[in-house]
Amino acid sequence: MSVIDILTRVDSICKKYDRYDIDKQKDSNISGDDAFARLYAAVDADIEAALQKAETASKEKNRASAVAINAEIRRTKARLVEEVPKLQRLAMKKVHFHLIL
Repeated sequence: MSVIDILTRVDSICKKYDRYDIDKQKDSNISGDDAFARLYAAVDADIEAALQKAETASKEKNRASAVAINAEIRRTKARLVEEVPKLQRLAMKKVHFHLIL
């Protein structure tokens, strides 16, 4: 197998799974028609926001404000935990669909 064959195969695989690249979707602001990609992007954005809030809470001097931020983080975490089964179902549907093709 030559280098050109390997590069061709890698390129075709990258094109096939390009729509699942979250970084490219964020850059282009395309939600697409894929339910899994949309939900995953939303969950990823919520996680990033929660991480930023956690950093803010750790630097906060006012204890009451830090407690309020931490409570908001806990609520976000609880909501995200509820999204995990939905993501798993959509992922299994996507895997099943690709196995059929």
